[in-house]
Amino acid sequence: MSAAREPIAWVLNLDAEHELEAGRGWRPTTHLERIVRRERRRLFGNLVAPGDVVLGEGDDGAARGMVGLAWSPTRSAIARLEAAGTRIAGAVDEETLARVNARPFAMALRAALLADDDGAPSFTKHLATDIEGALARIADPGREAPDGWLVRRTFGAAGRGRRRIGPREVSDADRAWLAASLRRGPLVLEPFVRVTREFTRSGWVREDGSVHVSQPCYQATDRSGAWLETAEARDGITREEDRRLGEAVAAAGAALASAGYRGPFGIDAFRHEDPRGGSGERLNPLSEINARFTMDWALAMPSRPERAR
Repeated sequence: MSAAREPIAWVLNLDAEHELEAGRGWRPTTHLERIVRRERRRLFGNLVAPGDVVLGEGDDGAARGMVGLAWSPTRSAIARLEAAGTRIAGAVDEETLARVNARPFAMALRAALLADDDGAPSFTKHLATDIEGALARIADPGREAPDGWLVRRTFGAAGRGRRRIGPREVSDADRAWLAASLRRGPLVLEPFVRVTREFTRSGWVREDGSVHVSQPCYQATDRSGAWLETAEARDGITREEDRRLGEAVAAAGAALASAGYRGPFGIDAFRHEDPRGGSGERLNPLSEINARFTMDWALAMPSRPERAR
């Protein structure tokens, strides 16, 4: 086998956002471990190639001396790769990893993109750092959020860490969720919209800070926002949407590089109905930045830059 296709020892820590949220001392729950074991099987045969080793799926001793990569290079993932004797690749400073995966990071970049965009405007996101600010925003939806708000915690993935609140009165359960969530970090509030098409773009930040990006893909998720499948976006995407998605993924890659991040990332975007009742649909060109590998990685990035060593 050539060096360009050297097998990889993987840590598939699909619960990375939970660890980034909790920080040092984090321990996964039994329920979360069960979810991760189930979901990571979907990566076998695409992200995980024949000849690769997945730690925790058999003989970890076989990983010794192999290149070691993690779904997300969190503290615990790097520790597992070290314990297995791998040659670790893709390590990122813990503080940097948390900062670029936090939702306020993507929110700030999105605001800059929309300010420079002359296309049909999408909605505005708002940051809440205390319960009073969150409740004040939720209580005054106006024309901005006639169907209520989607409130997101600082960290979350696969539909976790978010809650729809309103347009009716805020319940005691809503208040409890807001208070508990704010103890973990700021909240991002956005109008709840009806999504008509989801998109993803993936990229790789090289060691020199340059960025390689993928073609657009369609994404399907369930009602909670958890990933179901991805397909190449061959048709049904306009030239203008392709341009704006290209700008968004390039801007995300540049922002990640500037922050000191290197390695894989993906962005989520979607087309949606206008919550204000206007005609036509709007493109939200940057919903999330995921500074890690993604479920559609093998499809989106057939060049497999993580294997080019």
